Parts: sequence; C-alpha cells; structure tokens
Amino acid sequence: MRIDNLIQSLKVLIRVDSVIADLTFRARMSQIAFLTVALVVGAFGLIMLGVAGYEFLKVLWGPVLAALAIAGASFVLTLLLVLIANTRKPGKELQLAQELHATALDALITEAKSATGDITLAGNLLRGRFDTSLIGLIGPLATLLLRALKRKNDKAAGT
Repeated sequence: MRIDNLIQSLKVLIRVDSVIADLTFRARMSQIAFLTVALVVGAFGLIMLGVAGYEFLKVLWGPVLAALAIAGASFVLTLLLVLIANTRKPGKELQLAQELHATALDALITEAKSATGDITLAGNLLRGRFDTSLIGLIGPLATLLLRALKRKNDKAAGT
C-alpha cells in the first residue's frame, strides 16, 4: 500500500537525520576537545617559554625587545594550533548520510504524491458509506422519535 511506503520513507528520513546530527555532533566535540587541549598546552608552554625566553633575550636585546619577541612567538604558536584544530572535519560518513537524506526525502515526496490519490479514494469511500448509512437510519430514527413524542403527548393528556 502506498501509505505504508510513505510511512517507511518517513522513518528512513528521520533515522538518516539522526545519523547526520550524531556525526556532526561528534565532529564538533572532537574539534572542541582539540581546541581545549591546544589552549591548555599553549597557555602553559607560552608561560614557561615566555619566562625562559625573556630572561635569555633580556641580556641580549634588552627588556622591551625581549618581551616583543616572546609575544610574537606566542601568537605564531597559537595560530598554528588553531589552524590544526580547524582542519578536523567530519568524515565521509557525513557526506554519505547527507546523500541518504536527500534520497529518503525524494522518496518521501514521491510516496506522498502517490498516496494522496489513495487518501482521497478512502475518504470518498467512507463518505459514500456514511451517506447511505444515514439514509437507511432516517426511517427507524423518525419512527422512534414519533413514538416518543406520541407517548409524551399521551402522558400529558392523561394527567
């Protein structure tokens, strides 16, 4: 039945969306973890390197140039770590999941278009059955209603 295919396509679409969200989440969490480690390592390393470099360069270049050289080296190292963290991208699984998503969405749209005829047909069948059932019920309901009204009038006249 077309409606079953529509429901199946919808289930596949939901599952694929779940996989895409999971893969994207994992990739972002990995990226955040690397950035955090880079930040901690960079901070500790820069502090220690800065102190040692400053003390070494202070003797050679003086306090101002030594501080500028250490700051420049710190920025270069930080930039390098951020660039490495940004190269972490989702794998080919995400691309495959996105292709499956597109396929499932196309199938869902196709099934929905073909199922509209079935839904219209079912609605017409039910409407036709209710219409004929109502016509068949009018006679007995009218009889019951007339009897009830007659009894009510007889009781009112008798009292």
